[in-house]
Amino acid sequence: MVTSYYLPVHVESHRLLINQSYFDIVRWFPDMRPMVDGDQFRLIADARTIEGPHVVIGGPVDGVWYHWLVSWCARLLILKQLRRDIFDDPSVRFLIDVAASKPPFIDMVRAMGVDDNRITFVSESGEDVLVRDAILVSFPDQRFLYPDLVRDFAAAVRESFGVATIQPIKPSLLPSWLGQRQAPTLRGGRRIFTSRQAFPDPKRRVHNFDVVAEVLNRFGFEIVNLAEVSAKDQVEMFAAAEFVVGVHGSDLADLMFCSPGAQVLVIENQRNVTMGIAASLDILCQIVSARYRYMIVEEAIDPDADYSSFTDEHNRDVIVPPDTLERELRAMGCLPFDER
Repeated sequence: MVTSYYLPVHVESHRLLINQSYFDIVRWFPDMRPMVDGDQFRLIADARTIEGPHVVIGGPVDGVWYHWLVSWCARLLILKQLRRDIFDDPSVRFLIDVAASKPPFIDMVRAMGVDDNRITFVSESGEDVLVRDAILVSFPDQRFLYPDLVRDFAAAVRESFGVATIQPIKPSLLPSWLGQRQAPTLRGGRRIFTSRQAFPDPKRRVHNFDVVAEVLNRFGFEIVNLAEVSAKDQVEMFAAAEFVVGVHGSDLADLMFCSPGAQVLVIENQRNVTMGIAASLDILCQIVSARYRYMIVEEAIDPDADYSSFTDEHNRDVIVPPDTLERELRAMGCLPFDER
């Protein structure tokens, strides 16, 4: 039986397989079904039956693009690599959340080689489903990034979309003779700023965006709302990027598609750095040999807002000093076009 957040229950043994969804899921989703108390659980919903063999993939239950790429959709690649016979069997279907039925989420399913006619879309929020022949795939823990899985997933997507990485300029041999290592660099690629300004409520938008946009425009950045960009165009954009700048957010999961030597500047608050949340994007850059740096900025605090929940505190908008941003860009070797 598959219940909320795609937690499977083995009906005959009465076992809840809690490692098939987010780590510490009871804390993050206290409204989940089944109800869990310590090592006990109870089901609280009626189930409908789904016939035939189904691979339980799940989907973006929180609507987060980062988690969709590195945890949910990545299960398709795991199955493809470990049990190609099951993946290719036309009698086997894939149980996927209906939230992934629209672009750009569904584009990634197709990029993995799954035909639409082999998908059974379900909604985990409304009912449980009894799958008589369920095939479970390891769930990559959202707390970690698995380098081989990230690289293989990104490569499979790029190949499906026909997108090539840019070859970086080879570093000089002199530093290596001196015992120093130099990262590869790109020249002449795109300059991307991932904008979050379209969110209607605070969600790490740039509070003083007008003055920040002036700096970005002068330095030749494309200001992009990735929610309006197809998956293929996102992959092409990041593969061709020389510089990527953005406030910490799930849209920066697309850094996995960067070419080696791309330079990344993430705008962070102090809390993300202290708690280690910022480290995920640093690690992602290391995996794809991109060059990572961050700048810490202040947050726009609403005196009337209730920040008792971590989510509301985490989503506070940021204030980016334009002079500091310009210094960071120049430190990366990113110059205004009229100075190149």
